[in-house]
Amino acid sequence: MFPAESLAALDASGPVEVLIGIPALNDARSVAQVVATAATGLTKHFPGREGIVLVLDAGSQDGTLEAVRTWRETAPPIPVVQGIRLAGSPHRGRALLAILAAARRLRVQGCALVDADLIGIAPEWVDRLLQPVLRNEADYVSPAYTRAVSEGTLTTNLLAPMIQALYGKRLQQPLGGCAGLSGEMLGRFLQADSLVSGMSAHEVDLWLTIEALASGAKVVETHLGRKLVDPALAQPDLATIVAQVVGVLFRLMEVYHAVWNEIRGSVRLPQVGDQAAAPAEAGETNVERMVRAFRLGLKDLLPVWEQVMPEETLARLYPLGLLAADEFQFPTPIWARVVSGFALAYHERRLPRDHLLRALTPLYLGRVAAFLRETQESPPSRLPDILEAIGRAFEAEKEFLRARWR
Repeated sequence: MFPAESLAALDASGPVEVLIGIPALNDARSVAQVVATAATGLTKHFPGREGIVLVLDAGSQDGTLEAVRTWRETAPPIPVVQGIRLAGSPHRGRALLAILAAARRLRVQGCALVDADLIGIAPEWVDRLLQPVLRNEADYVSPAYTRAVSEGTLTTNLLAPMIQALYGKRLQQPLGGCAGLSGEMLGRFLQADSLVSGMSAHEVDLWLTIEALASGAKVVETHLGRKLVDPALAQPDLATIVAQVVGVLFRLMEVYHAVWNEIRGSVRLPQVGDQAAAPAEAGETNVERMVRAFRLGLKDLLPVWEQVMPEETLARLYPLGLLAADEFQFPTPIWARVVSGFALAYHERRLPRDHLLRALTPLYLGRVAAFLRETQESPPSRLPDILEAIGRAFEAEKEFLRARWR
């Protein structure tokens, strides 16, 4: 996995107790600041421990490693900062696996993962991700963030409630971009290298979270504050993101069917450190455009949806297409049934999987439109109740899913 000279440099780092791994791919604009903040976090919060900051470049074309080297020319010699470029296909999943392999090779006690595209990271994040692991309070530390209601709607309306129903844990952010893990967890994650190597950043984040939950590891949640990423980075279109991320969720349902099939109910993850602050100010959202996308899907994708959902579910969707944007609704129980239908169709391979997952996008946009309408018409204090109701609906739907999974 590593070039020989990189392995030699890694081994020369000597005994290492804590490692901060930064998987990178075309992050030249932000990576130096992330490295600088990570290094500051190590020296400030772990002055008595041997630490290293390791940047693994998955094949950047924009000078990402050069930006790290330029920063290092004037940086303090401690902590050690290394940058390694991987040969092969440019996938962030490969960089993450290489970080885990390096951490295991160095026999670290704790490893923090931090995305290279973050622009709002603070040195305290290093402390919050690593301390629970080093104090033996956790095997895996999942981040929570302060965010606007309109941010992360794929998480709040699908990923988090589905994980709650399947794996019995209520957490805020399965697509965290950061994590803390113990030395004991490294081996488990590395066993799944064939599954992860070609994954995007979002897919890798979700895989880490579900692997930790399904393994029975002790998982805790820590609040990091506001998460900001470089806005100049190119992002895939929404249908691609939905297909990638929901595809991983459904694929891991097959891998861990024996685990989630036995789980009933849910509990909130233990909280470490400061609690989440009030939601950030919401940005502009175009609910009307989302409703139009839902209606267009109802018109153009009905032949696909008919192969995914039973007629009784479709019959509950038809009237929604007649609602105006300012009165649009997509009740949570119907949405949970839709997601269950897609999970079953994915498992049974009723359609080509990428085609199937992309067909979920208009339905997701319809659900988000209804969610944003509800939150806009409610006081901020009601947001926890709204999110809790979504989770309960998915938990109630699990019996339908369990009974039909073959």
